[in-house]
Amino acid sequence: MAITDINGINLSGVTGKLIQTVPLTKNPAPQAIASDPVNGHVFVLQMESAAKTPLGNMYLNRIDRNTGRLTGSMYLTGFGHGISMGAEPVGTDTYLWTEVGPVSPNDGVSNAFGTAVTRFRFVDGATLDQADVPAAQKFCPPGGRSTGPSVDLANNTLTIVYFKGSVRCFTRYDLAKAAQGEWVEIGSTFELPAGAETGLTFQGYTALNGVLYVYQWKKDPVTTYPGTAYITSYSLDSKTKLDSQVVTGADGLERREPEGLAVEVDPKTGETRLLFGFSDTVPGTTGRRNVTIGWYPTQPAVDGVKVLSDWEDLTLATGVKAGAEAPRGRLVALADTTYLQLRGTLTCNLTGDALIATLPQRLWPTRPVRQNTPRNMYYGVGVCRVEANKLGELWAFGASTDNAISWIDLDCVSAAWR
Repeated sequence: MAITDINGINLSGVTGKLIQTVPLTKNPAPQAIASDPVNGHVFVLQMESAAKTPLGNMYLNRIDRNTGRLTGSMYLTGFGHGISMGAEPVGTDTYLWTEVGPVSPNDGVSNAFGTAVTRFRFVDGATLDQADVPAAQKFCPPGGRSTGPSVDLANNTLTIVYFKGSVRCFTRYDLAKAAQGEWVEIGSTFELPAGAETGLTFQGYTALNGVLYVYQWKKDPVTTYPGTAYITSYSLDSKTKLDSQVVTGADGLERREPEGLAVEVDPKTGETRLLFGFSDTVPGTTGRRNVTIGWYPTQPAVDGVKVLSDWEDLTLATGVKAGAEAPRGRLVALADTTYLQLRGTLTCNLTGDALIATLPQRLWPTRPVRQNTPRNMYYGVGVCRVEANKLGELWAFGASTDNAISWIDLDCVSAAWR
């Protein structure tokens, strides 16, 4: 049975969207995600192709969380695989926590994993080699294999994952002290229960307020992709399993490989959210990958409604103008279903099916969303169909040369979204 945990997160509940299908610096798939909502950034790690040696090089992408545009990158050489990552805003700068080398192979020579964790400031365009990171700025947890950090700014803690023998372990530390090189443990180490990874691939983790969230993937036995993504939660203090659920968000992505978990605190609303990432293939390329990041809300519903994204203006297409009220959109959840709601009117001169607007990134669906809505009455036709696709494009259907559409009213659009 699904539960709502102490953070207000229901792993079988509704989800929102942060960014969708954003192309990254290079071809490889994303591995880990982190968020700095204070400065408006999302960060994504990519592991360089295993075909290139030496192993353990990664690309660090910086993305504008409002527009989905790539705004910068770093090249991290000899750092590892990118199991997990944390972001820490310091004024207008962002400091990243990642794994770092020397690297060691794990389960074969095609993957190289960091043996320590480190903290560094994001500098656009810079290359940082693990050999140039002072030993005093590297922390090697016991075991020192397959390490990766996660930051919980809501509770000022840093969690580190590592292997101790064949057991995957998670230890928490005081974040502020760790940033100064002082490693003070909080609570006791949590060991992932025996059998918890049987038949599953570990795809990342994060921790919030004493709850550990583990991201895993069960590949399709025939096609590999998209397979099934799971998030399982555990109590780090009581050492018990809390919940395990299939992640249904962004189910329209074709490849849909789960990549990365993180937590963030929205500076505007104070809401703490659990972020989850997916990788997909960029259309028209030979395997270049992009990233989509969704999130679980924690704020309770008001009168049965959760607002997942407040009203934002649509970007109107050429030749389309706002009517009396500017066209806007938002996401709301009601009774465990997410809806795309539109409002406002627009004027136009459509003589065929046409693009009328583009939705903000947070409103892009991964499956088409469509609904009939009022338009100018002409020869008994007073309705047209509007449809949003996974590129965020809003189209109008039904116009023709002998039955042009001159205005569209979006106020009645409230359609199931995913």
